[in-house]
Amino acid sequence: MHIPALIFARMDSSRLPGKAMMRLGHAPVLARVVHRLTRSREIDGIVICTSDRPLDDPITEVADKMKTGLFRGAAEDVLGRALAAATALQADAVVRISGDSPFMDAGLVDQVLRRFRDTDPDIATNVHPRTYPAGMSVEVIATATLQRLGRDVHDMADREHVTKYLYDHADGYVIENVAAPESLRDVDLALDTEEDFAFAAWLADEVTDDAGLKTIIDAA
Repeated sequence: MHIPALIFARMDSSRLPGKAMMRLGHAPVLARVVHRLTRSREIDGIVICTSDRPLDDPITEVADKMKTGLFRGAAEDVLGRALAAATALQADAVVRISGDSPFMDAGLVDQVLRRFRDTDPDIATNVHPRTYPAGMSVEVIATATLQRLGRDVHDMADREHVTKYLYDHADGYVIENVAAPESLRDVDLALDTEEDFAFAAWLADEVTDDAGLKTIIDAA
């Protein structure tokens, strides 16, 4: 199966505008996400997936500099953007990664992706239920499942979040959840506020660029 990673990013976060391009140590947040995903042994390429608005033009600079793929589509209809990207890439499935996850562990990505390859579900995920920290969310979604969601989901509140409808109607889908050996939810690696960014800046100085999840949690 051909399964690339799609990194979703935009410039107009309501709580922390421009966070994808904020510098965290020596590189923008989005570039750090790309760098960490390059250590994956399972994904079939990396594609930055942003909107077609001029506002998001700065995000394309990261794709150019780091030589990733780039796909631009609808701003608010993120489900539609994901489906259009998967179709354009002729992907059997896609790995959905948030562009504000600067500590993403490539080993965790590979673990979820291997579960998907082994079981062939609608989605393999580590957030249903969540036992890994916020900021470590990994979803591998079959293109056929995106097509089904594209047909069935009409509420823009659901289309904006890609998998919200799927989890809200979980009994209608085959979901494989990858759980942590013990719950790690008391560590928050999300990047949603100025306070989160200050913590991330401190943490980035405490660990190497390629540090794994255990090292990151120990340092946090």
